[in-house]
Formats: sequence, C-alpha cells, structure tokens
Amino acid sequence: MKILDLKKTAVILVTMLLFLSMQISAFASDNCTVVKIPVRQIFDSEVEGIADEFSYIMTTDQSDAPMPAGSRNMQYSWTMEKNAATEIILNVKTAGQYHYNIYQTTEKKDDYNYDQSRYYVTVDAYYNESNQLKVVTIVTNEKGEKIEAISFKNSYTGEEKPNPTQPSNPSQPSGPSNSDESGKINSVNSVKTGDDSPVMGYFLLLFGSLICLSVLIHEKQKRNKGESQDEA
Repeated sequence: MKILDLKKTAVILVTMLLFLSMQISAFASDNCTVVKIPVRQIFDSEVEGIADEFSYIMTTDQSDAPMPAGSRNMQYSWTMEKNAATEIILNVKTAGQYHYNIYQTTEKKDDYNYDQSRYYVTVDAYYNESNQLKVVTIVTNEKGEKIEAISFKNSYTGEEKPNPTQPSNPSQPSGPSNSDESGKINSVNSVKTGDDSPVMGYFLLLFGSLICLSVLIHEKQKRNKGESQDEA
C-alpha cells in the first residue's frame, strides 16, 4: 500500500514538472528581447545652483532598426540635468544587425565645457538552435574600444551663476531621465539584454514542487495516524 501511494505521488510530481517545463519554454520563446543601454551624465561646477539641461540624441540610418518609444524619423532625443542617469530601451523583435550613434547636441554657451564624445552601438540579433531570439550588444567609443556604459562629462567654469535662460533645445522631446537631487549618480549597470520572463517559470516550478511535497508529507502523516489507530 505504501509503495503504491509513493508511486502515485511520484507520477503526479513528474507530470507537474513536465507541464511547468513546457510553460518555461513558452516564456523563453517569446520573440522579443529587451536591450537596455545605460547613459550617465557627470556635471562639475564650483558654483552652486547650476541646473542647465543638456541634450542628447541617438540616431540610425537603418529604417528597420528598432527605436525607443518617442522616437521620430529614426532619431531619439532626451535631456538630463546635473548628475543623472537613464537607460535607452529597445524592443528587438527581428533578427538582424543594427547600428546606432549616440552623442550630445547641447547648444554651446560661454563658461561651459561640453563632452563631445561619440559612441557607437551595435545590436546583433539572431535565432539560436531553439528558435529563440538572442541579442548581443556592443558599445564602442571613437577609438573603437569596447565599453560597458556611455558617459558624458560636462562642466561649468564660470565664477558666478549665469542668468536664467531658455532650454537649449526646446523643440526636442525630452526622454526619461533619472536625476538624483543629492548630486550623486544613480547606479547604472552595463548594457543589458534578455527577457526576465523565465524567472517566473522557475518560480512556478518551485511552487509546484512544494505543493507536491506537501501532499506527500500529508499522506504520510495520515497513513501513520491510521496505523497508530489500528495498533490501539
């Protein structure tokens, strides 16, 4: 009797594990991969209260290249203030190799130093043997050196606070930025690619295993209780 109960419970457990494994495959086969490109701004000033906006843009000459939400004419622009960080998010849905340029477009003013660096992003999307869309993202500087994060450093060299002026590029839409009021740069990880959905599948797998284990323990306790009553 005990052997039959254990076999029955084992069959239920194996069936549930197989079902959940199928669910994990479904999550992983979703043909959309999210690419996150971190960009940070460093601003130096000996004068307090400087809060100018600095403008940036990401462009591509490929009409089929995925672009962030809010892009126009294959261009995505945003602004940042002080020490800040943001992430450019791309939803890659088709295989291919896509190229982007990222640089600063702030209108120059006196007593400011602007970072004129230009960065190049290559997104290589392909299907693996399981027909899952995978992405490799490479970011390089003007020297062709691979980097993990895009960074621009601007500074104000004046001795007095400048008179308030209008934003440098008011016609350009502002993208999402994450400014830190304390002047510290929020932590930004390296370029991220991939889909977090498999994590949910593993959680379901663990949850199902715990349920089966609970059933097994309950049946064992029930059986032990019945045996004790028979002996009494």
